[in-house]
Amino acid sequence: MFKDTYNFFGQDLICIRRKVNKTFVVESDVDHFIKKIFKGWKYIKVDTVNQIGFPDNLLMKDSRYILIESKMLKKKELNVLEDDLKWQPGQLPFMKQALMLGLSYKLVVAKGNTLAYIMDKKQWGSDIEHISKEGLCTEIC
Repeated sequence: MFKDTYNFFGQDLICIRRKVNKTFVVESDVDHFIKKIFKGWKYIKVDTVNQIGFPDNLLMKDSRYILIESKMLKKKELNVLEDDLKWQPGQLPFMKQALMLGLSYKLVVAKGNTLAYIMDKKQWGSDIEHISKEGLCTEIC
């Protein structure tokens, strides 16, 4: 269903997969799950109707932040991020720029009861303290 690594416009991304005790049906299920997992963080659900491509979720704690774009995988497998997910105008360029600038940008893709947590390989060691058993990062360094 998910590969271990992806290449997104020249950026090497790593994919961590976790089974969770929830079945995701729509994208908003993923957003609610993210909010639940990041207790203690200020959670802002971003609903944009413009074409700047800002991610769905903004999380803040002290001087730290995480931008999380959540997606549902409708296809059987996720082979190419750009082709196999449904993107709104501006989302691909925003993700590309965020990764190039080294922003704390994460892509969370759900299929059934599996979450794929996709991010820049360079951020893995410095940005993530641990992945919770529920499937998402619960502490950001």
